[in-house]
Amino acid sequence: MSDGENNSMKNVVVEEAASSPSPPSSEAYSSATSPAISTSPYLHKVTTRRHEFLHESQTNNNLLESNALKISSHKSKVFVFLWDLYSAFRLFGVLLISMETFVGCALTIGATLLAYYMSPKVAVSDAQWDGTLPTILLSFATVTPLIQSISMAFNRREAALRALASYRSAMYHVYMAQSSWNWGECGKKGGRRSCVENIDDLKSVQKEEEMKEGCDGSGEDATSLPPKPIDWLNHADNLLCQLIHLSDCLSQYLALPTASRTHHRATKLGEREAKTLVFTGRKIFALNAAGRIFMISQLTEALKYRGLPGNEASRIRQWEQYLSVSMENMRLIKEYRTPQSLRLFGRVFTLLLPPLYATSFAQIAIDTESIVFGCIIGAVTSLALTSLFEAVRQLEDPFAR
Repeated sequence: MSDGENNSMKNVVVEEAASSPSPPSSEAYSSATSPAISTSPYLHKVTTRRHEFLHESQTNNNLLESNALKISSHKSKVFVFLWDLYSAFRLFGVLLISMETFVGCALTIGATLLAYYMSPKVAVSDAQWDGTLPTILLSFATVTPLIQSISMAFNRREAALRALASYRSAMYHVYMAQSSWNWGECGKKGGRRSCVENIDDLKSVQKEEEMKEGCDGSGEDATSLPPKPIDWLNHADNLLCQLIHLSDCLSQYLALPTASRTHHRATKLGEREAKTLVFTGRKIFALNAAGRIFMISQLTEALKYRGLPGNEASRIRQWEQYLSVSMENMRLIKEYRTPQSLRLFGRVFTLLLPPLYATSFAQIAIDTESIVFGCIIGAVTSLALTSLFEAVRQLEDPFAR
């Protein structure tokens, strides 16, 4: 949600609070200085304001939709084709070209030149080997493992998206429940509007503040103050603050570099780097993210303390559990990747197998009488395999920036 929408929603909430009627007359409310906020869905003014805000938002969305359709409509198919083609080549060079690409192409071209100038330039009989190698080795040694790695990495990416969707949905429901759910205003209880601060709680808070400030307790007694209505808008703001901080902590953790690459297992320097990354990530996740979940749980306890029925509190607890489960699923996807051996197999053979086929590329050069064409075929083969491996590496971490 954009900043403008956040400000609009906040203005609507404030206007609802200002337009809400005063609580019913009772002895406890006779001396109250500020009215409590009602969340009753039957207040005509509040419902009208919500309807007006949603209608205005829908009108703005229709304008945005028409503008988006106008911008994305292109009459010339040739222009769209050339635009997509240019974008594809540009992103291919940015995303899929890596150091493995340059090394693999250099090795393949060098081996092809060596095989071409070292091999005889005479025709061979059918009984003699002409330098061509079977492509079955190339398929089973590189393409098949890379395809399997892509399939597993893509499944992990889909699982991460499902966990993120569940996390966002649970956040929405927790916030809506704690900010707008009401209980028993129809002749049973006063609901949110009848909630006032407990005198014993106010006395405890006053005593703690006096002890902290070193006062002698001569200030105004909490029991002499008028009943103070619960500030439910502040309760909703506190919950929103906790949810935002929770999402920030989770984003920080998921955006950390991965600690399961090859050099993290094979070298001492890599092991130290992996330990630092793992320690930092688990500290962020265990202390900050889990601590925010605890604070959200305490806000639900505050609602129960004010009178929220147990069955409705249980439903909020269920959504809190969905938050935790989704976070744990994303943590496991972040920390545990596809098998290391499969990725090692793909990395080694995408680099070394194309140079082994240098005799085949040299034979192509001899048959076509063009060493340039033979080198181009070898370089394209190496480029395809290394780019495919780079796609696997990028799919490994669905949370990478």
